[in-house]
Amino acid sequence: MPRKYWLLLFTAAAALLFAGNGSLLITDSVESNYALTAKEMVLSGDWLSPQIYGHYWYDKPIFFYWLTALAYKMFGFTEFASRFFPALFGLGSVALLAWGASKLENARSGFFSALVLLSSVEFFLISKSVITDAVLFFFFSATLLFFYLGYRDGRARYWYIMYAAAGLAVLTKGPIGVLLPGLIIMLFLLWQRDWHVLKRMHLVSGTLLCAAVVVPWYAVMYSLHGSDFINTFFGTHNFLRATVSEHPRDDVIYYYTLVNLLELFPWSGLVPWAAYKWWRQGHRKLGEQQKFLLLWALVVFVFFQCMATKYITYTYPLLFPASLLLGSMLAKYTDCVDGGYMIFVGGGFGLLLVGAWFAVSIASELLFLLPLALIIGVMLDYILRLVTGERVCSIAAMSAVFYIALVFSLAIPFSEQRSAKNLGEMLTENDVHEVGLYGKYPTSAVFYSNSKIVKLMHEREVAGYVPKDFSWTSKNVMPYATLEQNPYRIVVVTSKSYDKFISQQNDEWQVIDADKSWIVLMAKKAKTI
Repeated sequence: MPRKYWLLLFTAAAALLFAGNGSLLITDSVESNYALTAKEMVLSGDWLSPQIYGHYWYDKPIFFYWLTALAYKMFGFTEFASRFFPALFGLGSVALLAWGASKLENARSGFFSALVLLSSVEFFLISKSVITDAVLFFFFSATLLFFYLGYRDGRARYWYIMYAAAGLAVLTKGPIGVLLPGLIIMLFLLWQRDWHVLKRMHLVSGTLLCAAVVVPWYAVMYSLHGSDFINTFFGTHNFLRATVSEHPRDDVIYYYTLVNLLELFPWSGLVPWAAYKWWRQGHRKLGEQQKFLLLWALVVFVFFQCMATKYITYTYPLLFPASLLLGSMLAKYTDCVDGGYMIFVGGGFGLLLVGAWFAVSIASELLFLLPLALIIGVMLDYILRLVTGERVCSIAAMSAVFYIALVFSLAIPFSEQRSAKNLGEMLTENDVHEVGLYGKYPTSAVFYSNSKIVKLMHEREVAGYVPKDFSWTSKNVMPYATLEQNPYRIVVVTSKSYDKFISQQNDEWQVIDADKSWIVLMAKKAKTI
């Protein structure tokens, strides 16, 4: 591929992954947990034991908190800082796939594989989200990519990179970072009937390298927090996730089928075409590389399908081998994205546009950008086909334009709806240091203010709220007080819960600040805390 094509690819990738990140607010409930924990890490000076609301927090390992805290040290407590490393690791994943596919096949396959990954819906979303998955994706993919390179070429440096990447994956998301790649590798070797490779994998020195990355932090955490860390981190956030559904409504057999069809868009329509093409050409026997990549994707899918707790992001790691397989196919058969396939792509974006318009209740002045993006996309399709002769480039460009339009027209207003930054600013402006909150509890308000926000609840609710071992209640770590013995002179209520709160109070309250979502009240008589 010409050098200018690579330059355009990575320029477009950087633009897409960083566009609008400084305007996307920290949302509840997941992003705000990560952001607040990293903020408290910086403010407390404790870079070993994650904390939230001043309590130790064992939800995830340390590495993503380190990255986010480092970004806060560099850029301040801002939205851009919060999203800096997810975007950077997203860019790194594009580079890793481009290099890996070029190494396994050729530069053309590397370029097309990178295009598929970059323009896929889920990759775009996760690379802009304040969650661990963009970082895990990079290390998880590196682990398995360098395993196969080591398996194929036998070079020691590939094996050692694999072990180091596995260690960093464990430091990012826990034991799954090594257990799942290990399962994929074992099943591949079983399929190949090639156990002799174990003698060449530098198992002893490699395991020591992996342990050198992983063990120090886990050992320190156990020495500092003992069984509390073990029971919460390994018990609740690992074992319990696998056995008891956190969201039972999502525990259905078809969940990840729908998720993966969407996450691969606009390339998901190629999956049945690729299977048909392979069958018609009589390729009854899979090649070694195809075996490994298909097994990688399939094991990730089946493994998480068997888990009780399901999240959209769990099967995200299969996007790497899927992009490589599809990119390799596109490099060989450019006719698979002919005019007929453009009907699928255009129809898909049209459905996304209609769905966004009607399903999301956002009064955005920039919604016109979405249909404008589709018009620009059609123009780009025509221009790029004339310049490059590659429709794959056209589809990727259409996707990038649509996603950028999506950020400014919909994602930013949506983040404003899912964030309590306005409440945080209200508390700061009114110089409120400690406040009771009745109604929903937004962690983002704590992130955006310097206030201690205490959840108010009825006495009858306390027993079901108090954290318990091996229970999802262990995530309830925000401070609380009972409504019946409310000690706070200043209380925040949601606009929907205002009437209910007032009806249950003996004191008289006056409104000192309000917007369409939140009402800040002050008791007319002084209270003592």
